[in-house]
Amino acid sequence: MEILQLSPVNARQLVSRARKHLSAVRREPIDKSEHRQLLEAFVDAAQTGNIGALEDLFAADVVSSSDGGGIRGAARFPLLGTNRVARFLAAFAPRFWPAAEFTWLEVNGRAGVLVPRGRSGVTMLTIEASPEGIHHVMWIVNPAKLDAFERSRSRGSQLV
Repeated sequence: MEILQLSPVNARQLVSRARKHLSAVRREPIDKSEHRQLLEAFVDAAQTGNIGALEDLFAADVVSSSDGGGIRGAARFPLLGTNRVARFLAAFAPRFWPAAEFTWLEVNGRAGVLVPRGRSGVTMLTIEASPEGIHHVMWIVNPAKLDAFERSRSRGSQLV
């Protein structure tokens, strides 16, 4: 605050305005069926490593991030931008997608997919999207989070 010569009240106001601006940047959501269709198109393009098709699905500010909880093979840093994310997915395709049998599910009220990872393990994949395209590709490979998700799913099915 001293460097910027701001009072604490003024600094709090700037933070408040920045948060409101970031919230306003959030895109208008798409409905569940559009979300599912976009995720399916993404999975199809990612499986084949089709860079052009992936780029067409992405918004200009796309981010791909993974929550691996430090496990080997999980991306440690987010990837930013259509070309960089698409090229990464294309390079990753031959090792990740072959013969994968997906389990479609609902994650936080939106479509998601469980993708087998080798002989053991699984990756959960979901996206955030708007009419502009996919803004965030989220990979969850953290075993603790996947176990917690599976436990909550099994509890939910018992309640029905």
